[in-house]
Amino acid sequence: MPNRDLEQYCDEQVQRLVREVGIPRPFVLSTFLDQFAQWRGRRIELWPFDHIPRGMCGLWLGFPDHDVIAYSRATPLHSEHIILHEVGHMLCNHKGTASVGDDLVRLLPNLNPALISKVLGRTSYSDIEEQEAELIATLIAKKAAGGRPRSRPASTPGLTPELDRLRSTFEE
Repeated sequence: MPNRDLEQYCDEQVQRLVREVGIPRPFVLSTFLDQFAQWRGRRIELWPFDHIPRGMCGLWLGFPDHDVIAYSRATPLHSEHIILHEVGHMLCNHKGTASVGDDLVRLLPNLNPALISKVLGRTSYSDIEEQEAELIATLIAKKAAGGRPRSRPASTPGLTPELDRLRSTFEE
């Protein structure tokens, strides 16, 4: 899909989301997820993880009666983006490929791989699906910020500009 088509498709999906679900002001992720879950007719559970297999930041699990978003417990802003990325997959009804990888089995060791495969039906997405989800997450975050980039936290007195930038990277 050419970039222009990708951008247009993602913009249309986010505009539909804004019309049909809304984006709360001020943006509170839990409020947005409640609205999104109500729109989908399915509750959403968040499962934060401290240790997620390398190369994986988040995961959407579609159970018969609800959705689960497993995500890396990172900085608050990064965690929010990971969750919005998974919302992008849901919004686009991405199906992915049908196989259960070793990373997923390690992430969910208490679940039978056959059950994971049945419930999930996929463990990976195409490059296009990943691009769509990533762009949608970015567009939702931009809408949430009123079209402006999120502001950095105020400077901390006594820190050099370099250390202050580093500090602000890891805080919301």
